[in-house]
Amino acid sequence: MRKMLSLAQVVTATQGEVINRNCPPDGTVFFGGVSTDSRTAGEGDLFVALTGEKFDGHDFCGKAFENGVRVFVVSDASKIPDGGIGILVGDTRVAYGRIARHYRMSLKAKVIAVTGSVGKTSTREMITKALASVGKVHSTKANFNNEVGMPATILSAPEDTDYLVVEMGMRGRGEISYLTDIACPDIAVITNVGFSHIERLGSREQIRLAKMEITEGLTEGGILLINGDDDFLRDYALANTPMGHPVAVVSCEGKKGDYLNLFAENITDSDTGIKFDARFDIDGRETVIEDIALGVSGIHNVRNALMALMCVKLSNKDPKDAVKALSDFEEMKGRGKVFETERYIIIDDAYNAAPESMEAAFARLGRFDAGRRKIAVLGGMLELGDSSKELHERIGRSCGKYSFDKILVTGEYSSDFIRGLLESDPGSDYEVFDDTDSLDKALGSVIRKGDVILFKASNAFGFGKLADRLKEETV
Repeated sequence: MRKMLSLAQVVTATQGEVINRNCPPDGTVFFGGVSTDSRTAGEGDLFVALTGEKFDGHDFCGKAFENGVRVFVVSDASKIPDGGIGILVGDTRVAYGRIARHYRMSLKAKVIAVTGSVGKTSTREMITKALASVGKVHSTKANFNNEVGMPATILSAPEDTDYLVVEMGMRGRGEISYLTDIACPDIAVITNVGFSHIERLGSREQIRLAKMEITEGLTEGGILLINGDDDFLRDYALANTPMGHPVAVVSCEGKKGDYLNLFAENITDSDTGIKFDARFDIDGRETVIEDIALGVSGIHNVRNALMALMCVKLSNKDPKDAVKALSDFEEMKGRGKVFETERYIIIDDAYNAAPESMEAAFARLGRFDAGRRKIAVLGGMLELGDSSKELHERIGRSCGKYSFDKILVTGEYSSDFIRGLLESDPGSDYEVFDDTDSLDKALGSVIRKGDVILFKASNAFGFGKLADRLKEETV
């Protein structure tokens, strides 16, 4: 059995109290894994009884015991099965994080943590793909980026992992601070500071402070890597990153940081992909990688690729080794992935929406051949609070610049979007719908064979189902 952690190490990490019920003493107990799910927990695993609003893991300790688990992290000693060992803690969720932190520190892997208002998942995936060309990588799957998902990612990393890439999400202040203290990144990446979660945080300044919390957990000499084209982020990061932590900057606009810089130059974009040269300026020494080709389009993907190449460079590997890997990168379902069917070209960007990602989606649709009709199917952006009207009007103006053939809109702030749209393009052809269902019913009478159709909205609008259905249409 894999000996990932000992009972003694877990007790040290959690500062818990051992309650021994007829099992061997702690010095002889080792764990091959750490589980929070009694359905998958088995012999040799440590079971952590997490609690939430709708569940209590303590209720499943018995099931985990039946499956072979013998050691349990609990906050209720009465739930320890007879014949098991309990580690009694005040908060099992906090204990889970501390166990993950202990394991992270036992690994020899370089840890890269990614956060940002938009684009963090795509950036994470590009970094993962680039680093996989120079070593063994373990990374966050799906959206496991919170106080439960991120520790789970760390604890599932094999001992021989070279690079551990984790994503950090947040909805309020203090959440990234908590996560970065667990992950202790060697490289912390911030993709941008936008408007996501402004409803909770109140201002972009507060969002920026929340994202910058990631620097609190940096290891000694750890590096902050940022999008230099976001002036709001770059200027603040360069002035406020803690002493002893260099700031690396990537840019498509020639924006510089201190002495760790990477620029994209000679950028050519099309609906089939984007090409560029990458110029490193490290301590005043310049090197260039020419003719990098990505199979995805959009300037935001160039920035993502720059982040990935810089992570390779900061890991003392040759970024040229990662270029082929990045050429094979594909966007994820629901995050701008393009599907070409017998009838349509579908841009499925329905997983989430913010002003920055909306504008990037418009640019992607606008790149397609002028001989095709371009249809934008749009819902609203959520969690923007008092800024909702202003920001929906702003993206309406942005949308109008492209003169799409047809725009279908739904959402609470549709009137604000349309006001901005008509300000930018008075002749725009649009329809407004009360909800997703009514839009869906009208969709069939609007679209035609050969159309390029963009689906873009916050996930709650359910546009992913509309996109999925069209992907299956063949007649």
